[in-house]
Amino acid sequence: PDHPELSPLFTRLVEKTPGGPAKTENSLVGQDVLDFRLVQQTATSCVFAYEADGARVIKTFESDPKMPYGIRAKLEVTNTAGAPRSYALVTSTSSYLEDHLVENKMFRTNPLHTRVECFGTSGNARRESADDFRADDFGDEERFPKSAHNAGDWSEPSGEAALVAVSNAYFTTALAPQGGPVAPLCQLQIEERWNAAAKNRGSDPHAAAIYKARLVYPTRILSAGQTDTYQIQAFVGPKERKALAAAGDRFDPLIDLGFFSVIAKLLVGFLLAVHGFVHNWGLAIVILTITARLLLFPLSVPSIKNMIQMRELKPEMDKLTERYKDDPQAKSLAQMALWKKHGVNPMKGCLPQLASMPVWFALYTTLQTAVELYNIPFLWFPDLSEPDPFYILPFIIGAVFFVQQKLMPMQSGDPAQQKVMMYLMPGMFTVFMLFLPAGLGVYMFTNSLLGIVQQRAVEAHAKKALADSRPAVVDTEGVGLDSDGKAKRSS
Repeated sequence: PDHPELSPLFTRLVEKTPGGPAKTENSLVGQDVLDFRLVQQTATSCVFAYEADGARVIKTFESDPKMPYGIRAKLEVTNTAGAPRSYALVTSTSSYLEDHLVENKMFRTNPLHTRVECFGTSGNARRESADDFRADDFGDEERFPKSAHNAGDWSEPSGEAALVAVSNAYFTTALAPQGGPVAPLCQLQIEERWNAAAKNRGSDPHAAAIYKARLVYPTRILSAGQTDTYQIQAFVGPKERKALAAAGDRFDPLIDLGFFSVIAKLLVGFLLAVHGFVHNWGLAIVILTITARLLLFPLSVPSIKNMIQMRELKPEMDKLTERYKDDPQAKSLAQMALWKKHGVNPMKGCLPQLASMPVWFALYTTLQTAVELYNIPFLWFPDLSEPDPFYILPFIIGAVFFVQQKLMPMQSGDPAQQKVMMYLMPGMFTVFMLFLPAGLGVYMFTNSLLGIVQQRAVEAHAKKALADSRPAVVDTEGVGLDSDGKAKRSS
C-alpha cells in the first residue's frame, strides 16, 4: 500500500533521474508516477497519454496472440517546451510476497522461492535472493556502486542489460529492452517490509519483501520538440519453454537448469517430444527415465559385475578380516592379492558410474524446474509438481530400495555396518521423497525398478562367465599368500 507505483504483475515507468530531486529548471518532469489517461484501446492494445509542463509521454501496450504471456511496450517521450530538458527512464517490475509463502521447505527448495535476476548482453548473469541483501552487504561498493542513478542501495552488475526479472521456479515477470536511443543498465533490489512494532522480522507473521528489478537508461537531454522512443518486451507468466521461445531468445536464460544445463536442455527437448506423442506428462517421465537408463546401461555393467565378483569373494574376505584383525597392513596386502588374483578392481566399477552422474543430476534439475508439471495430475497425484499428498509413493520407493539392498548388499565393512546400511539408505530415501515433487518420485521409482531388472540380468550373465574361468595362481609382484594362506612380502 505504501508503494502504489510498484505493480506486482507488470511494470512501472519513471520519467526522471532515479533518486534525483524534484522538478528543477531543466527537468522534463518532476515526479516518478505520472497521471496517465487512457486515450485509445482495442482488443489487443491500450494507449495512455500524459501531457503537462512542457512534456508529453505516450505509452502503448500491445499483446500478440502468437506470443502467450508477452506484452510489447512502447514509450514515446517528447519535449514540448521551448528549451532543452533532461530526463532518465526507468522501467521496473516487482513482486510483494510475504515470507511464509517463499520460505524453503524441508529437503526441498520452495517453488515459490523468489529471486531477482539480471542478464547482460555479454552473457553474464546475476541471480540474487533475500539473503543477498543483508545490512552488511551494502558496504560492497563494487556490487552496490553509487552514481546519479544509484544511491548505493541497488545491486548493479556492470555492462548493458539484456533482461531483468523477478522469478521463482515456475513463474516470472521479465523485461527485455528491444530498442531506444541509449542502452540500459540493470539494477536489482529486495526490500524488507515488516511491522516496526514487532521485536524483529521473524516475530511479524506478515513480514514480507518487495522484489524489484529494473532497467535504468542513462540521462537524456531532449531538444525542444525532440522525441525519444523506447521499446520493451515484457513476459508475465509461467516459464513454459514454448511461450518463452515465442517471446524471444533473450528470455531463454530464465529457466535455470544448473551446472549441467547443456545435458538438461537435451533431456527437456526429449521430454517435450515424448509428451507431444503420448500427451501424458507422467507417462512421458517414465519413457524419459527408461530411455536414459538404457543409454547409460553400458556404463553400469562394470559396476554390477565388480559388485558380483566382490560378493563371490566375501567368504574369503571374511577369513582375511578374522585372520588379520590385529594387523591392518597385512590385511590390506592380503586383500589386494586376493583382488588381483580374481581380477577385481573396486575403482573399475566406480568410474563408469561417476561418468553417468551428470546425466542424473541434469534429469533431477529438469524435473524439479519443469513448469509443465505444475498442477498436472497423474495416477493418484493431483499435482506432479507437489509431493504425494497420501505418502504412498515415498514408501513404495523405500521398499524398492530395500529390495535393491537385499539383492546387492554392501560388500565392504563389518556385518553390523552392512546391516545398518541395508535399512538406513531405504529409510533416508523414503524421508526425502516425502517432501519432493511426485514427478521426481515417478522418476525414482521407474529408475529403481529398471536398476533391479538390469542388475539381475547382468548377474545371471556374470555368474556364468565367472564359473567358466577362475584363475588358480596368484602373483602380486612382491605381495602374495604363503602355503598357509597368510600374506607375505618378498624382498
